[in-house]
Amino acid sequence: MISWSRVRDGLGASPALVMLLLLPLLAVLPPVPIDETRYLSVAWEMRQGGDWVTLHLNGLPYFDKPPLLFWLLNLCWSVLGVSLWSARALMLLCGAGCVALCQRIERRLSPEASGEAAWLLLGILFFTLFSSVVMFDILLCLCVLLGFLAVVESTQTGGRRALLMLFVASALGVLAKGPVIFLHLAAPMLAARWWHGGVPPLPWRRVGAMLLVVLLGGLPALLWAWAAVHDLSAQDASNLLLRQTTGRVVESFAHNRPFWWYLPWLPVLVLPWPVLARWRRLGSAFATWRQSRAVRFGATASIPTLVAFCLVSGKQLHYLLPLLPGVAIVFGAWVRQDPALLSMRRWWVLVVLWLGLLLWAMVGTEPVGRGHMQHSVATWLYLLSGVLIVAAVLYMLRSRQPRVERRTALGTLLLVMALLPLIHLQALGALDLAVIAQKVSGLQVRGVPVARTGNDPGLVTFLARLPEPLTEVADPAQWARQNPDGVLLVYSGRGVAPAGASDTVRLANGWAGLMSSQAVLADPGEDALVPRPRQP
Repeated sequence: MISWSRVRDGLGASPALVMLLLLPLLAVLPPVPIDETRYLSVAWEMRQGGDWVTLHLNGLPYFDKPPLLFWLLNLCWSVLGVSLWSARALMLLCGAGCVALCQRIERRLSPEASGEAAWLLLGILFFTLFSSVVMFDILLCLCVLLGFLAVVESTQTGGRRALLMLFVASALGVLAKGPVIFLHLAAPMLAARWWHGGVPPLPWRRVGAMLLVVLLGGLPALLWAWAAVHDLSAQDASNLLLRQTTGRVVESFAHNRPFWWYLPWLPVLVLPWPVLARWRRLGSAFATWRQSRAVRFGATASIPTLVAFCLVSGKQLHYLLPLLPGVAIVFGAWVRQDPALLSMRRWWVLVVLWLGLLLWAMVGTEPVGRGHMQHSVATWLYLLSGVLIVAAVLYMLRSRQPRVERRTALGTLLLVMALLPLIHLQALGALDLAVIAQKVSGLQVRGVPVARTGNDPGLVTFLARLPEPLTEVADPAQWARQNPDGVLLVYSGRGVAPAGASDTVRLANGWAGLMSSQAVLADPGEDALVPRPRQP
């Protein structure tokens, strides 16, 4: 029989392993439209079409992202089977890898460290939540941290192994999310002489060698891009090679926000640590930058890149995920300097907040769009959330771990697990496209003609496991006349669904639903049926 003490000791052994506790809950949330559903559909079309070079969405070349995530998803599906859970398991493994690399970097910078930064990173709510979503930023964060480790090792040893690791990190990072990894790695390399310290100073030629290796890391992505556009038109090739890089920096075609937009969100992104910190003790912690390489490195790994991101036109909160390890390294050094910097008692504020969220979810107004959820499913989600909150409380009460950051990180992870059912109940339950996907799949099995409007961002291609994308319709009324028994999948980026739509889902940026040919012909001028350019 496994004793509580053995479980407790095992959970306190490695923060990267602790993060894998999320594995059983990865399928609690439905795929998040429109980003997660789109990326899953791109990976599914790669698997169905067998084209591992040129990406496709709805049967058309897809130029918005590089291929590494989609390659890895298909590799994971080949091992674990095709499912949402296995795709998210890949992202969780990337998140656990980030935690492990953060721990190794901290020990390189501060041999006396005992994993404070890794536990702090694990405890960040924003980081842990996004580690269970199929997007690019956690994978990019893993590549950035591998590059950070290579930079630190290169400054300490100057060996070829570190440069080879840096090349691999740069190459994978560009294949993961494009040249943005150069921005993340630039400041730690350019400021290496400052944060490394030491006598004699770090030679400039070593800094130059690192910069050259990072730039050479873009060559594999250029080879892929050449292969991807080899058979495309000049316009499509320009779209792939230019628009998706310079266009996002100079004048974003999506998520264009003012330069200060990130600043109010910064305390939220590193919760719960701002709540637990004793702010009056931060004065002495700030002074550690003079003698701590970890503080100086963490600052150069986060602050300059944040400033650069503020100047970039396109802004999304998840773009800042690769900055969080640098923040954790800085805060870890502060905790080593002052072990009383964090207050364990303030963690209970989170428990009160979580209990309030659970109570509000149970007795508050039902969210729009959750009416289709079965009562038994909702009951089990309530129960699961409550049990996990109780588990977090029991752990915190029974744990004898003296380190505040370790206890609170694991307790917070359990609260994150408890938050997933509440997110499903209060938000994503209204965004679940599973019913539409099941209807589309069933209609095709019965031989009913099914098509889509031209602006559909791959909403159900993966969810319905379509053998090929739905046919695009340029003129819905004409198609409806030619297919009187057909059904049209309609997506709109704004407004509300018309009366003739069925199985509608209210999305954050519009709605999606099914319309029979008769409903289309009943109101052929409906604005929602006018195809608009695909959202990038």
